[in-house]
Amino acid sequence: MDGTRGSAAFDQEQPESAWFGNERGAQIVVRDPSLGVPDQRRLAVVPAGHPQGYLDAFAAFVADTYEAVRSGPDPEGWPDGLPTFADGARAAHVIDAVVGSAADGTWREIP
Repeated sequence: MDGTRGSAAFDQEQPESAWFGNERGAQIVVRDPSLGVPDQRRLAVVPAGHPQGYLDAFAAFVADTYEAVRSGPDPEGWPDGLPTFADGARAAHVIDAVVGSAADGTWREIP
C-alpha cells in the first residue's frame, strides 16, 4: 500500500512481520505479543514465532462481540476495536469517494 507520507507492505508468506517505508528510510516490524498497548497484547493469543491466523482473529472478534452484547448498547462499555455504526458510515463514505474518484480521475474529499 502506498500513501502520500509512506508505504507499507505485508507478505502473507511472512506473517510475523510488516515492512514500512518513507523518504527517510524503511523498517521491518516483527510481531511481539509482549509489546504494544494492552488491547493489542490481549488479542495476541499465540506466542511469537507462531503465526496468528484468520481463525484466531475471527474468534477474538466473536468473543468481543458477545462481550459487547452482554455489556449493553453503550459502546463505551465495549472492548476496544469493535466497529460502530459511525465506523460503518465512514467506510461507506470512503468507498463512495473511491468509486467517484475512479470514475472521473479526480481527488475526492472524504466527509
